[in-house]
Amino acid sequence: MGTFVVLLVLMAFASHTAAKPRNRFVRYPSWNNKMYPIWKDGDPRYEDSWKGGKVTFNVGNDSPTLTGAKVTFTIDLEFPHSQKLQPNGDVVWARDCRVNGTKHHESEPVYPTQDTDWEAVFPDGTPIKKDKKPAYVFVWKTWSQYWQVADDSSSSLTIDTDDIPLGSYTMDIVIYHYRSKERFIPLGYASTQFSITDQIPFAVSLDQVNDIVAGDMRFIQNRAIAFTITLHDPSQYLSNADITFNWDFGDDSGALISRELSVTHTYINTGSFKPHVVIQAVIPDKACDIPVDTPTEAPGPATHKGPTVKAAAMASVVPIRVSTKAAGVTVHSAPSDTEEDNTEDEASTAPSAQSARETPSPVNHHDRGAGTGAKPAVTLTGQAAAAVVAKSDAEDTASDDDCVIYRYGSFCTGIEVFEGIEKVEIVQMDNAVMAAPDRNRKVLDITVTCQGSLPKEVCSMILDADCLRPVHRECNMVEPSRDCQLLLRHFFNDSGVYCINVSMANDVSLAVTSARVNIDMGSGPSSPGTIGMVLGVLVLVLAIGMVAYSYRRFKSYRPLKEDLLAADPQGSRATVSSGGSMFWKLLNRRGAVDNCPLLQEQPV
Repeated sequence: MGTFVVLLVLMAFASHTAAKPRNRFVRYPSWNNKMYPIWKDGDPRYEDSWKGGKVTFNVGNDSPTLTGAKVTFTIDLEFPHSQKLQPNGDVVWARDCRVNGTKHHESEPVYPTQDTDWEAVFPDGTPIKKDKKPAYVFVWKTWSQYWQVADDSSSSLTIDTDDIPLGSYTMDIVIYHYRSKERFIPLGYASTQFSITDQIPFAVSLDQVNDIVAGDMRFIQNRAIAFTITLHDPSQYLSNADITFNWDFGDDSGALISRELSVTHTYINTGSFKPHVVIQAVIPDKACDIPVDTPTEAPGPATHKGPTVKAAAMASVVPIRVSTKAAGVTVHSAPSDTEEDNTEDEASTAPSAQSARETPSPVNHHDRGAGTGAKPAVTLTGQAAAAVVAKSDAEDTASDDDCVIYRYGSFCTGIEVFEGIEKVEIVQMDNAVMAAPDRNRKVLDITVTCQGSLPKEVCSMILDADCLRPVHRECNMVEPSRDCQLLLRHFFNDSGVYCINVSMANDVSLAVTSARVNIDMGSGPSSPGTIGMVLGVLVLVLAIGMVAYSYRRFKSYRPLKEDLLAADPQGSRATVSSGGSMFWKLLNRRGAVDNCPLLQEQPV
């Protein structure tokens, strides 16, 4: 029981220690804590550090970085949705709103410009040499040094990596916003992981024409594959280097040494292969640069003249020149105040004992990241991850010219090569007219053959005479046949010239062919004009018949008179006349002579 209580006490103490808020930044002796206060993580004042919501930070860098090159860090402030950033850098309300009982109007500044009649300085008291008072101050910290940058809501910092040990590191940032005269308010902390390596970072993409699934590392034999290298060198450190690429495609075709970023290779056999490339860069050593002749001057005190950031072991405060777009930037390396923990985030990023000028690491035949928590190697195409390893016999040894630095990189991947559909050909096209109840249609039978592997799907597309506008498209799954011959049937309703595209595909390949065909429906009665004319005549005849029938049926009845009978004593004699007269008499006939006395106006 006593042991259990002791364990509970220890666990409670450990939990209290882990939950204790700690500031992400150390407090340096020269820091102006009144102007630039340092708040610990979890401080409730952060909730009200910005009106209308919380400001978030988008932080990044362009590592992995080759030792000796420059690494660039970027940060962008993202404001609440109710606010927007103006082109001049001011933050205004995006719409009318009420925050904590206060009414704010659209386009009104979130923080109006305050009195600028004072000398702006960085946290360590260094003057900010800018015409306009800065809205934000960013303090970047790594390697027990810090850089101070005055800028707008987007900022960047570029630093050298000369003489910095290889490994993975953390860059911490604290962001301050100018609030009133001689007072900046911390908006929060951010961090980003970066790495320094002695191996050239790069990516390789593999592409082939008519590749069904890009990036699946499956290709077709007897068809060229393009191997393209993309160097990751954002600081242009390798711009003056002599770079060679030693290719081995894994099919016993021999080595290919090239200085081009892109090469092609064709595999004539099927199977699995492991293409491999080794990059060698011969970089001029800046230490061997011939100094420019300058007039002789009297001896004076030594000055710092190199842009190289010194290692973390430095203890003196030395300003370092760094590349940044901000006008005011300083960097210092100084011991922290004893009341703060200066080892935070440093233990997890302990550098390797190997310095930047030592020989590259031995061969590693497996994929290797840049370091724990570091960004992966840049892969621009997503088709092949770059395995950045060192060449086995890579040694930074002296040569005939000692003023160069050798750097290496290597890439290896596995691919599969299959037999594809080599060729598709239209060998015959037969057409005929097919009678239908409503109209005739033209039938076109297309015989298609292929060579190579068997297709699984065949698609045909009918286009207009210019082969631009699709008219009809149809795809069907096909059963494998030994002779690879298919019959495709298409129906046409109109005459004209058409383009026909036929494609065959399986899991790994695609082949296409095309042809042009002239469809003639003929001038028979099935043509649209003839059909229209016939229908019109039928309608006219039907109308005349209906009129005649109606006229005869509904004409009023009039009985026969005696004078009609007297005028024609031979009423029963037939009268011969022309066809037209008979038709007219038929229409105007009063009725036949009726001898029935019941129809007369005479008594029976």
